[in-house]
Amino acid sequence: MNKSNGVCFAACYRQWVGPASKLKSQAVNLMTLRGVFSIALMLTAYGTASTSFAYEFENGVPLTLGFQLGESTVEDVQLRIAGHDVEVAISLSNGSKQTQYAGFYASTPLFGYLGEGEQNSDKTFADLKAFHDGIPAQVSREQRGYFLGKDITHLLRKAGIGPIYSNEIDWKKLKKLPQQQNIRIDYWQSQVAFGWSAPIAPQSTAVETIRYTALPKFSLEMIDGESFAQVVQQHCGSPDKLKDMIQQAAPQETQVHAEVFELPLPFLALQGASVTIEKPTKKTPGGRRFAALACGFDGAMTVPSKGLVRGARYSISILVVSLLTEAND
Repeated sequence: MNKSNGVCFAACYRQWVGPASKLKSQAVNLMTLRGVFSIALMLTAYGTASTSFAYEFENGVPLTLGFQLGESTVEDVQLRIAGHDVEVAISLSNGSKQTQYAGFYASTPLFGYLGEGEQNSDKTFADLKAFHDGIPAQVSREQRGYFLGKDITHLLRKAGIGPIYSNEIDWKKLKKLPQQQNIRIDYWQSQVAFGWSAPIAPQSTAVETIRYTALPKFSLEMIDGESFAQVVQQHCGSPDKLKDMIQQAAPQETQVHAEVFELPLPFLALQGASVTIEKPTKKTPGGRRFAALACGFDGAMTVPSKGLVRGARYSISILVVSLLTEAND
């Protein structure tokens, strides 16, 4: 099965059955209980077979971090990833004789919803927190819905529906939505954004820290597979070298869990950023963290690792490879 088939199945199945609430209300009229059970088994098996495609290409949601600084300047950027926990610390300097207010934002791209089978079905980044010199900042949060490129948030709220699509939406409320370009709104994309500001005293420095739980792309990869080689090369690594390291650590390993952490940072223009990859401190899906790669990264390939990403251009992408079996000590 190819990627497009996995995406098509999710989209076409949703169009066929409609939201879960509609499916439940019509199930008895559509089929016998035996038929329901048979189809449920079929879908479960199909979902298991296509998990890596659906999750890798549909479930990764990067969070862009940016700011407006006035006369302040960026002195240092430090990134830390422990499991799925991300921390970005930005050191700012105000060399002027007046207080400068720095404005910050975090935003997702438009994202969709495939169903309750998604591991990262919650894409709201509800746990995002910001700190100014260690003191919590007041963060504003906004959620929007889009259909065919048009903001329909006001239409959704008028119908009593939130901007984030889910299977819990009342089908009767969906029917109240007006058509857009002669198409009924029964599915849409969403976006989440955050904003806050902080003062930087004259002739001083300050550290702005942002913490959140990332939603990386992920998939199961055969270490001899072409897709594994491609994702390693995309992060400036050697597939053969990484494969040898995996086989030395876990000789029986033929498949690994690959995660790609996309960190869009528009303020990084050929600058360096300190990056630390740690093993998770709490239970995290994906197996035992083993290796990390990023273009321009001078740290060790094995996890934990710390180093500098040199010459970053507006974004940093980090590949974390985890073993599914126990590694040799």
